[in-house]
Amino acid sequence: MIFEIEIKTKDGFVDPQGVHTSADISSIGIKDISSVKYVAVYRLNGNINKKQADIIGGELLSDKITEDFIVKEYKDLKDKKLEKNSIEVWFKHGVTDTVSESVVKAIKDLGIKEEIVVKTGKKYLLKGKNIDDNKLKKIATGLLANTLIQEYLIK
Repeated sequence: MIFEIEIKTKDGFVDPQGVHTSADISSIGIKDISSVKYVAVYRLNGNINKKQADIIGGELLSDKITEDFIVKEYKDLKDKKLEKNSIEVWFKHGVTDTVSESVVKAIKDLGIKEEIVVKTGKKYLLKGKNIDDNKLKKIATGLLANTLIQEYLIK
């Protein structure tokens, strides 16, 4: 089973990464974006269940005071639907993801001994006027993804 755990800043708290990204988008000449919400994403692939994924999201990956987490479950990544006006950035296959290595170790420290492969990603949810694929691609390639080592998905 594949689980994606999304970590978002709770309403009422400042999303510093989103604010910073919004300013950066404006600095590359795209003025139609009114706000950006940043979401850290952890993809877990292994022989774990939803309860274990909830423990990982709640006890390890999120701050209970300032962040919410959501666990999404997929049998196959082809089932995944991207959110409108979103950009996801992931390391390409074969690129070392040091954060994921640390997460795997921490999961074992939680007492979850099953073999799990973890991949880390970033999701940006954009709000504004006249957002189209060309703008999303310009933001992704000009600002958010190093296309030598990262891939991006837009919708």
